[in-house]
Amino acid sequence: MNWRTLIYQIPREPQKNRMSVWRKLKSIGSLNVLQSIWILPDTNECQEEFMKLTSQVNNIGGHAFTCIMVIDDEQENSTLISNFNKERELDYRELLGKCRDFVDEINRETENENFIFAEFEENEQELEKLYNWLKKIEKKDYFHCEFKNTIIKNLEKCQNMLNEFSNQVYERNDI
Repeated sequence: MNWRTLIYQIPREPQKNRMSVWRKLKSIGSLNVLQSIWILPDTNECQEEFMKLTSQVNNIGGHAFTCIMVIDDEQENSTLISNFNKERELDYRELLGKCRDFVDEINRETENENFIFAEFEENEQELEKLYNWLKKIEKKDYFHCEFKNTIIKNLEKCQNMLNEFSNQVYERNDI
């Protein structure tokens, strides 16, 4: 299997430069295989992301380059894919926690009979944030982590609860 690879070296100071590169590497879903060696699947999009990072590193006084790494060993490729999926599962689990918080909030507002339009709007915005978060994770879920199915089910539950809450808001406010 072919892997897009980024190898870089950055001066220790200022620390903010190192953090900026690290945050970008994490945000695109790359996997750290060795110190300062990161990989992504070999796609055009991944190549573009690594090229941007190469420019960023070189512009801050570091040195970076990208290359294609070919791994013929299927077991090693499976291990790398598994590691990618473990990273995505962590992202999905964090989102799952926020879905549970959303459910708790709707339950609390329902229990308190706080069926006002402002509360509905607030919860509608929160649910939209959860869906946007899902889109960000999906963008870097290169190998279709199975845990995503759990998130989809939980977001459907959140949507259903919000729909029920909105029905109560409209019913109680004669809208």
